[in-house]
Amino acid sequence: MTLNFNDVTPDTTSGEFELIPTNTVARATLQLEGGDIEITEFGRGNFFKASQGGGRAKWMPLVFTIVGGNFNGRKVWHRLFVDGDKMSERNQPIAKEIGMRTMRSIIESARNIKPDDTSPNAQQLRNLNSIEDLNGMELCIKIGIEKGTNGYADRNKLIVPLTPADSGFIAGQQSPTQQPSVDQSNQQGGNVPDWAK
Repeated sequence: MTLNFNDVTPDTTSGEFELIPTNTVARATLQLEGGDIEITEFGRGNFFKASQGGGRAKWMPLVFTIVGGNFNGRKVWHRLFVDGDKMSERNQPIAKEIGMRTMRSIIESARNIKPDDTSPNAQQLRNLNSIEDLNGMELCIKIGIEKGTNGYADRNKLIVPLTPADSGFIAGQQSPTQQPSVDQSNQQGGNVPDWAK
């Protein structure tokens, strides 16, 4: 069998597009890209990647797809680090501390929870059955531009997930009283990761 592409019109676009301007605030859906390793404290599944050049760096590749507005459908990629070599004064990897704070902000943004809300409902809404619960969440993000290096072009990046306490926060359709999904397997005495307790 031969695939003949001679009659296909050549692509005449340059392949370049205008970046989303720095400090743009938008609603976006989060997608877990997946990886090749599992970190059991975050649940089951290969959602993480690890540094191939030595060191302890581990991250979760994420894709944010803009919902609505002038940039509807555009994508922003992000590496959410959960391990690294540099340690904090609490003897935790600094990358993990930053990653956990970012995950909390993602949850608070998606579930419309103010960071200082310590009510039982807010505490319950911050719980996940596993990291996979992040997949498909719609949240508010602030977008920036990362300068390209080593011949790569500039690209958009996640600056920060915005929560209801942040200026410019765009609320979604989900009300703060909605409960997170309940994984029935955890109801039967399943393991809850330490970070989710």
